[in-house]
Amino acid sequence: MSGQARGYDQGLLERLNRASLARSFIPQVDIDWDQTTTDAEYESLYSSWSLLEGSDLNGLLDGPARVTIVRYQQMNLMIFTELLERYALTAIVRLYETEHSEPFREYLGHFIKEESYHTTMFARAIAKIGATMPRRKPLPARPARLLLRWTFRLLNSFPSQRVRVGVTFAFLRYAEQISIYAHQAVQSKIGRKESFIRQVWACHALDESRHLVFDSMILERHRLARPLGWIPRYLAVFFAALLSLLLNANEIWAYRQAGAPVHLWQLPGLMWRTEASFKRRVFGLLAAMARGRTIAAGERGGVP
Repeated sequence: MSGQARGYDQGLLERLNRASLARSFIPQVDIDWDQTTTDAEYESLYSSWSLLEGSDLNGLLDGPARVTIVRYQQMNLMIFTELLERYALTAIVRLYETEHSEPFREYLGHFIKEESYHTTMFARAIAKIGATMPRRKPLPARPARLLLRWTFRLLNSFPSQRVRVGVTFAFLRYAEQISIYAHQAVQSKIGRKESFIRQVWACHALDESRHLVFDSMILERHRLARPLGWIPRYLAVFFAALLSLLLNANEIWAYRQAGAPVHLWQLPGLMWRTEASFKRRVFGLLAAMARGRTIAAGERGGVP
């Protein structure tokens, strides 16, 4: 049975394949690793990225401390994204078992290659940003590594293919949408295209916007019947909420490293009340996901 008959749009898959060939990137080649991001550029992101924005605690941090926080924030999101894409590959590869059409398998190959490139890019970017903070402790990455490793081990053990694929790609779509939000936030604050972190997020968004299109195809194809359709979505929301809590707990850790007396017990209130635009978009995305709504990214990655 053809992919078209099973619910895949072969024409769209062929356009995705062409776009991956024409508009993808190689991190070692297409990113200028000699470029930097200035302290002023880092600090410009603070108001849109900080949990403390709009709270009484916001005035506790001076300019240098805010630069430190934003560096930690960038590495934090990169660590989580790199780990998520690395462990998700174990589930993505299994899609070869679900469809035999040539355009589908070709694009799946592009998808896997691009996710592999992303893990390389983020690992190098984290190391580069970390090298600018030689006297600071590295962000704790072990909890995220354990969470994502065991999340995908659990997902891969689900006996139902539809549930397994539905949860995996709803979770991936959440993370990919956040990456596009990150790109848009950085682009709006840092005008210099050569700025290192702007290059990283721009390259990532180029691929992720195509991946969002593919995610939608996969989720539609593996959708459960209406009475059970909530199961994959709610499981994905559960995993996404855990990831969000851990990511923001790391941010509390970063504030303490910069000298701000912020405590983990304050995290729920800070997440609820923050006025930072990037944070509000991310938390709004999680709420929309719980309600079964998809928020468009406004990026198409060259897909006609």
